Amino acid sequence: MGHPIQRQSITPSVVAVSMPTLEECIERFWKTEELTVDNNYSVEERHCEDFFQSTTSRDETGRYIVRLPRKPDFDAMLGESKIGALRRFEQLERRLERDQKLKEEYHDFMREYLSLGHMRLVESDDVNHSHIYYLPHHPVIKEASTTTKVRVVFDGSARTSTGFSLNEARWSKMIFLPSFFGF
Repeated sequence: MGHPIQRQSITPSVVAVSMPTLEECIERFWKTEELTVDNNYSVEERHCEDFFQSTTSRDETGRYIVRLPRKPDFDAMLGESKIGALRRFEQLERRLERDQKLKEEYHDFMREYLSLGHMRLVESDDVNHSHIYYLPHHPVIKEASTTTKVRVVFDGSARTSTGFSLNEARWSKMIFLPSFFGF
């Protein structure tokens, strides 16, 4: 004899599936990918951002012109730099006299730098100007390079007569672009 058949009760259920539209999916994607701006800047970072926004421009060739970000006591911090820069330049000249190929490549670089407007010669009228900073420089040689074996490095860490350097007298949070700046 068999088991009695038990009746199971069946409860109907309804499942509702909501499919978002393509537009809703794209909107959700863009909200997820949206960049957020962090406004938790320190006082120095806020100053740097404001300085950059108010002083950065582009010239007629499209090149960006970025002014050197200076601390409020910049002039007091940045002392006399000519004597130290001249001493370093004389050492460089002696080195270049011993290596004519290096001298030629170094002078070619400096001529190009001058022709591009990244630097300018100091005029005799400028010498009396109290806000001149002489930036020492030296060559770095990379023999393995297939393009430029010699490049010039500018030393913004060279100390002035006050004991401070150009790097210390500028806002430290900002990137220093030595290729084009105005005092």
